[in-house]
Amino acid sequence: MAEITMRRGHGEIVVDGYNLLYKLYPSPCSASLDVLRQETEKQLLRFQQEKECPITIVYDGKGGTRESAFGASLHIVFTPASKSADLWIIDYVKSLNTKVKIVTIVSSDDEIRRYATAFGARCIKSEEFALQLQSNAGADTHRNKHLRKKQSSIKEKKFNDKSLSEQEVDRWMKLFTRDKP
Repeated sequence: MAEITMRRGHGEIVVDGYNLLYKLYPSPCSASLDVLRQETEKQLLRFQQEKECPITIVYDGKGGTRESAFGASLHIVFTPASKSADLWIIDYVKSLNTKVKIVTIVSSDDEIRRYATAFGARCIKSEEFALQLQSNAGADTHRNKHLRKKQSSIKEKKFNDKSLSEQEVDRWMKLFTRDKP
């Protein structure tokens, strides 16, 4: 698997939005496209925070850009109806000239991958990137469980129901009630 091994804070990732979405959710059930986009964007945000790199996700469609609904710096592009996400990504890679070597394109579309590679960009297939996002989410869940367990343990030690002994009360009283001159 061609894992993205970027150094923290280095490079940009450009994602073919619906291409990745359908790799993450191959049989979308009854969830709306908006919900699936939001779930995809949440996963990308977690990845972005870990790797500290800019991410642009490009969707076919409505035209315009918007910021992430989650208040982070994920750049979201909806192409105009007259231009596909594929063409937008190809044009973007062409426009970068020498900076293209610090861009990674996430798409399983052969045409995008050919153009991006020809211009010097790194590429990773959407299904491989989806596996990375899902394994990161699993690792986050494990880390969060561990953190919650640790915090609970600290809370128990800090705020238990055990009463203080007379000696402990005397020590505290001496500490906080000093004789006044």
